[in-house]
Amino acid sequence: MKAINFLMSTAPYDWQKAIDAMSEKERDELRKQFEVISEKAGILAGYLEERHGYGCGDQGHEKAVKQANRNGRMIRIKVFGYNGYVDLRL
Repeated sequence: MKAINFLMSTAPYDWQKAIDAMSEKERDELRKQFEVISEKAGILAGYLEERHGYGCGDQGHEKAVKQANRNGRMIRIKVFGYNGYVDLRL
């Protein structure tokens, strides 16, 4: 968790130096952790946007889950290049 906090508070200019100082195992573990964080953040953002983000009130849980799954699928497949996504059933 220290490495995540450090990288999140470090300017992109300093990333090369920080990453070069890590072992391959550390880099791989951090990559996986950041993928999980970003996927979860995108899913939650989509859900929250449908629930109260439009300024026109709550769009409901069902619609919010659909948007959360769209976000999750896009992040997992298009951003990270995985072959599939398992929809959340909230």
